[in-house]
Amino acid sequence: MKRSTTKRSFVAFAAAASLVIAACGSDDDAATTTAAPEAPAATEVPADSVAREGWPEKLVFTLTPSQETGGLIETAQPLADMLGERLGIEVEALVPTDYSGVIVALESGQAQIAGGLGPRQMVQAEEQAGAELILQSERYGSLLYVTQWFTNDPDTYCNDTPVADQDGFLFCNGVLDAESAADGPIGADKLALLAGQTVSFVDQGSTSGYAIPALQLVEAGIDPIDDINGLFAGGHDGSVQAVYDGDAAVGVSFNDARGTIEETSSDVGQKVVVFGWSGPIPNDGFAVAGDLPDSLVAAITAAFVAIAATEEGATVLDELYQIDGLVPVDSVDFDVIRQLEVKLGDVLD
Repeated sequence: MKRSTTKRSFVAFAAAASLVIAACGSDDDAATTTAAPEAPAATEVPADSVAREGWPEKLVFTLTPSQETGGLIETAQPLADMLGERLGIEVEALVPTDYSGVIVALESGQAQIAGGLGPRQMVQAEEQAGAELILQSERYGSLLYVTQWFTNDPDTYCNDTPVADQDGFLFCNGVLDAESAADGPIGADKLALLAGQTVSFVDQGSTSGYAIPALQLVEAGIDPIDDINGLFAGGHDGSVQAVYDGDAAVGVSFNDARGTIEETSSDVGQKVVVFGWSGPIPNDGFAVAGDLPDSLVAAITAAFVAIAATEEGATVLDELYQIDGLVPVDSVDFDVIRQLEVKLGDVLD
């Protein structure tokens, strides 16, 4: 997976404790930022039977299929094994075929831990599955990211000649000049051109891969169901691939998912041009089933943080979701997503 340190993967910037997605709010809305909270210190897993009272003999760790499922499973089980070693419990990795499957697994008791939960999934995990949010992903010092809009038809969607970053990946409409998610939205004026076009989304449960761009389309006067031909690729890499292959004229993904297919499509950065960004979105995170003992929840949280601090753990987290670190999360950080749900209503169902 391509790991970029250029602006397309964000220059590090202060993370928001509370924020408003520009696409969701009024002209007076603004993203406010504070430093990311300190991660809890790693603690030893309790060895005595009293401290471990109520702990199960096995845990299932379900992960969001944001990219090709087979590859995720291969990387997820090593992370599950690391977690199991620290907890002294067998941990099995489970990657459903779609985003909703992760929430179903939590709600039904098939899984007790969930990772790579997009912002919308974090809300669903808490409100539908009764889960407890424990950690949020950090990338390049930030707790925020964006939806990126890209196309294989820059003549239509670019106001200027596309320019390349240091890796040769092309951008237009000033996206390359953006230094943080707070600089979005960018290129939203081009979305009105999508009427009648095929647009590649990720999954109906994806925040950056469907919910946010759907809202942007509504605000551009485009019905995301009736006015376009929506194609659901199943993963962010699949959405990029659909535009690369010409199956869709325009697509969306997290920033910058083009790198996920660069190994097999080396010219993706030239054939697929990023022409727009959404406003800022809170990063994905981790949750646990609400009925786990408090001592186990604390141990799981500390174990993930400790794993992220090791070279081996950091490598696996990067391969899974390009995660740099894990920090404590507060449910209120996702209130903006709850507002999004209300605003879009039936469009998201």
